[in-house]
Amino acid sequence: MVNPTPEQVAAIETYGDGLDLVLQAGAGCGKSSTLKMIGRSDSRRRMLYIAYNKSIATDAARSFPGNVACSTAHSLAFRAIGNQYAHRLIGPRQTAHTAAQILDVPGLLNLGATPVIVNDLGDKVAMPSRKIMRYALETITRWCYGADLEIASRHIPRHAGLSLPDSIAQLAQLVLPVARAAWSDLLRPQGALKFQHDHYLKMWQLGRPRLDADVVLLDEAQDTNDVVSSVLLTQEHAQRIAVGDSAQQIYEWRGANDALAQFERELSAESLALSQSFRFGPAIAEEANRWLFIVGAPLRLTGHDPIPSALGPVSAPRAMLCRTNAGAMTVVMDYLEAGHRVALVGGGGDMQRLARAAADLQAGRDTDHPEPAAFASWEQVRQYAGEEADGADLRVLVKLIDDHGPQAIIAATERLTPEGQADITVSTAHRSKGREWDTVRIHTDFRAPSADPVTKLVTVRREEARLAYVAVTRARLALDASALEWVRDVKAVSA
Repeated sequence: MVNPTPEQVAAIETYGDGLDLVLQAGAGCGKSSTLKMIGRSDSRRRMLYIAYNKSIATDAARSFPGNVACSTAHSLAFRAIGNQYAHRLIGPRQTAHTAAQILDVPGLLNLGATPVIVNDLGDKVAMPSRKIMRYALETITRWCYGADLEIASRHIPRHAGLSLPDSIAQLAQLVLPVARAAWSDLLRPQGALKFQHDHYLKMWQLGRPRLDADVVLLDEAQDTNDVVSSVLLTQEHAQRIAVGDSAQQIYEWRGANDALAQFERELSAESLALSQSFRFGPAIAEEANRWLFIVGAPLRLTGHDPIPSALGPVSAPRAMLCRTNAGAMTVVMDYLEAGHRVALVGGGGDMQRLARAAADLQAGRDTDHPEPAAFASWEQVRQYAGEEADGADLRVLVKLIDDHGPQAIIAATERLTPEGQADITVSTAHRSKGREWDTVRIHTDFRAPSADPVTKLVTVRREEARLAYVAVTRARLALDASALEWVRDVKAVSA
């Protein structure tokens, strides 16, 4: 058994005091081993470890002591409620067009013709029933991620071209009645719409469950959806321990919030830190600390001296980490063209769907893909990406499509190799979370921010800085972060 560090000893002792606890655990700083030590320190109490995903829960079940039950929040909800809907989970895929027919969207909204709304550019965009249905289903998903009791306009997704208040108000008139009707169908075990795992999780939260445990251990708490946090905040009978790294909070865009801060604020939980990283040595720790300073985190990492990590050029990295899906696909195509075997974390499905959506717009057809759904043509996407500040994330996609064409991108996704057989693994920084590789290069689609035209100060969005921190902490031995050299010019962060 490994001897605990002084920080781990402090965590075990604080647990022993019976206090709700927040553990800020930096990248590679032994949060799992600390939770196991807490479990072993008190075999008399029933503990429940809630993992971020099923694979983590399965691995934890093999190594945690017997008094600790390991599960995901979805598994808990399935046992309580979801099993009543199991037959609906295994049903076939369902298109938005089919879902719109099931609900009879035109009849529901009393539509005499296809409605038209005006997007953020002032262009008219047709909203056929299937597109309204797609927005309604996304609205339900966003609501399911949160703690709210009712579906409202704030849950309507903000996509490029349809995100300003006037656009959302137009969408709300069409989308909210459909979303509420869809939820009524989903509540029925014999309903007809495609049922998802997030639906029974929301039903579980609305029922105010009581967890059968004396101690609840929440992992990856910085990216916990409010639907789960709200359940844990009501478990007043249990001692609650939230573990994670606030600087790695990178899923705000899909409704996740920092439960670590929430536990400190609402439970007055004691806060401790784990700062000794066992993943990499001092050189990479120093680069990580640069980003921790930028995001305003009080935590600073100490590298593990026995690991000979280094910063500098890496000619043949085991992993290339990118900011965007389009950036990752650009790298994939470059390496395929050079004759390499390439793996893409998460597979090529997302890019296939984007490429097909682009092909539809180029051919004069509309699309209900969420990214370009607000546009009536590919030229409108080009215009938005080139002229609007909020269109910056689309520029790489536009260039990729214009340079190669949708069919070439789809063909490239079909040439991907399983990771264990690949020469290089390509990943977005989001999908790299929880992973590590010996050698890593950061891709150039982590764009340098522009200086403020008035103050001349270079600022970076806090979410972008957190994503860079996640990326640079995936390397064990060698990190090529030359694409992030611009961090030295950053003077402040923005929301």
